[in-house]
Amino acid sequence: MSVEVEIRPYRLPDDIDGLARVYVDSEWYHNEIDDLPPLEPPFTMDQARQRFARITPDEKHGLFVAEVDGQVVGHIEVSMRRNHDVGAVGAYVDELAVADGWRGRGIGTRLMAHGEAWARGNGAISIMLDHLHTNAGAARLYERLGYRRRGILLGKRFDA
Repeated sequence: MSVEVEIRPYRLPDDIDGLARVYVDSEWYHNEIDDLPPLEPPFTMDQARQRFARITPDEKHGLFVAEVDGQVVGHIEVSMRRNHDVGAVGAYVDELAVADGWRGRGIGTRLMAHGEAWARGNGAISIMLDHLHTNAGAARLYERLGYRRRGILLGKRFDA
């Protein structure tokens, strides 16, 4: 059964609860698969609402939602990055999240295509992102979309 997915710009305040729900769900998912999870529990709904209420999308910061039957089921947040030394413009995927139950159904692929098109339209010559090494689904998605490993991100927890 095929569903119609609309990818569109974030609308405040209409999308705030849907965005917060997807974000919190994604944070709990990542907390479960992270081999070095944060010491603090993931965001609460109120914290997530505050996070998205502070965002004002413009030509340097894009936020787009995936919507099915009026329900937000995913989002992508992309920021423009400029290297003033060489004059290059790139983009960074700050966040890609798809709600539980919607993963593996092409939503992430559609969101990434939209985020990439937005970045190119704003002058980016490249795009980068990071993901947990324990997130096999994300790794498959990004590799299928042509992303290649360019570095290694290391983490260390300090003793209290």
